[in-house]
This record gives sequence, structure tokens and C-alpha cells, in this order.
Amino acid sequence: MIIYLEKQYKNNKIVKNILSYYKNARVLEIDNYKNIFDKNIRWKIEDILILAWVNNAIIKAPKNYWFDTEWYFVKNSLNCIYNCKYCYLKWAFKNNIKVIFVNYNTIKKQIIDIVRDNKNKKITFYTSDYSDNLAIDNLTNFTLEFIPFFWSLTNNINMEIRTKSINISNLLLLTITDNVEISFSVNPNIVIKKYEKKTPSLKLRIEAINKLLLKWWNIWLRFSPLLWVNNYKEIYLDFIKEIKKQIDINKINSFFVWWLLYTKKDYNKLLLKESDLDLLYKLKYSNGFYRNVDKENKWFYNMFKKEIWETYFKCLD
Repeated sequence: MIIYLEKQYKNNKIVKNILSYYKNARVLEIDNYKNIFDKNIRWKIEDILILAWVNNAIIKAPKNYWFDTEWYFVKNSLNCIYNCKYCYLKWAFKNNIKVIFVNYNTIKKQIIDIVRDNKNKKITFYTSDYSDNLAIDNLTNFTLEFIPFFWSLTNNINMEIRTKSINISNLLLLTITDNVEISFSVNPNIVIKKYEKKTPSLKLRIEAINKLLLKWWNIWLRFSPLLWVNNYKEIYLDFIKEIKKQIDINKINSFFVWWLLYTKKDYNKLLLKESDLDLLYKLKYSNGFYRNVDKENKWFYNMFKKEIWETYFKCLD
């Protein structure tokens, strides 16, 4: 294991926690993480981690990204420990080296500045656009740092943590807060095994969800992405039956469904890296995007409205 560390932050508490976890790691001090991260690295990237400082951690979401709120992405880490074959992170950066930004106080200040500049507006901060924060929470203590922080803000300021991880031990230590939601991405096991490499099984995700529901956490279920696999109707109907059997959906805060959607540029980039990904060849180009054809979208949409709960159903295209 090689850890590149921006030398001016070697006394940071997050850095110390990570170095205590990787006791036998080779630590190399650097001036700026981009000197490594911006290169086309060819060696085994699973054995490399960068600990660094981020200056601009908050990024405004595109217009109309969601409904009655303003959205911001929080860039506190880069690249994911999972290897979902369809994921946009495969072409987002020059390599897949994992980066953890350790200047939490700076990130918090930037959030406070946005809240102050948007007084009385409803704002949601999404904290897992560039990696799965929950999956590395034992290293970063992200939840222990940021959930109490969001609890201290006004009620119309929310944080959503999207995840496929079952690493919930820190969450079970915390007191819940109404303005934090944990969004679990779920899919049929056949999809998980084939397309979501290294991620927990559906059974383990359901167990984690139920543990958090017992503690009254706000839970979203994200059926995302819906994949147009062979026998998809039978597979997804059985999957929904299993979800309804194992989870009390009356306790779920909200539901969300979404299918694959790529710009032409992003589609071509992914095609270069995942040329054997059968899903890509089933998508059709329409209105500026590669996506499922309309009849599959409609079937998924209608099935979820019927099988889950139309009141809470939301769909983003």
C-alpha cells in the first residue's frame, strides 16, 4: 500500500486515523495531490491512496436537477472502492486512484457560506457524487463529523448520503437528525453480481436498511440504475416482491427510480473502457442522450407506481 500525503497536513486528525489503519503503508510526502492524480497512472491503482486538501469542495448542481430545492455536490473524496461497470466515474478522471480530502473544517465553512448567501432557501447537499462516503466511513469518520454538523444547521438545510455500502457502524452510534437522509441503491442480485462488482449483496443491504429503520433514520430507496437485462420484467417483479417482503416500505421516507442515461461524449468514453458491457449496446440515442428505449422506460415507470407506492414515487430522466 502506497499513501501519498500532502506534507503540510500530516498532523491532521483524519490523516492520523487513516495512517493508523494502514500501519504498514509506505507513506510518500508530496506538495500537491494533482502531481499524482492528474497523471495517466498504469500501475496497480488499488494499492494507492492520496490524502490531500481541497479548495473548492462545493459544486452547484445543474438547473432543474431536482424539484423544490437547490442542490450542491460536496467533493470530499474522489473515486469509489466499488467497481460498478456502468459508473460514470470510469471516465471522470485520468485514473482510478482514490483521494480523500482531509480539511473538513474548510468544507464545513464553505457549506456555511452557501447557507448564509441563500438565506431561507431550501438546500440539499449531496455528499456521494464522487465516491461512496459510507463505504470508507471507517477511514474518514465522515458521518461522525458531518451529521452532527448538519444537525446544527437550520431545518431547511439537508444532506443526502447515497450508498451501496453496509458500513453503518458509525450511523448506529449517532443520534438521528431529520435533515439527513441515507439513500440506499438497490438492485436485483443478478444485476449486483454481474454489474456492481465488489458491492454488498441485496440481502446484506436490506439487513443494513432494517437496522437503520429500527433507529428511525430517514431512508430513501433508490432503484437505480434500472437495467434492461434479459428477462428484465420477471427479474424486477420478483425483486420488488422481495423488497416488499423484507422491508416495511411504509417506513421508507421516499423512493426514486432512474435508468441509464449518457451524453454521446460520455457514452463513447465508457465504451472505450467497457467495450464488453452488453448494456451499452441496448441503449438508443434520443434527444441528446443514450438511454433505454421508451417502451422499457414506461414499463419500469408503471410497474413501480403500481408495486411500490405512487404517493412517494419519483422519477428523474
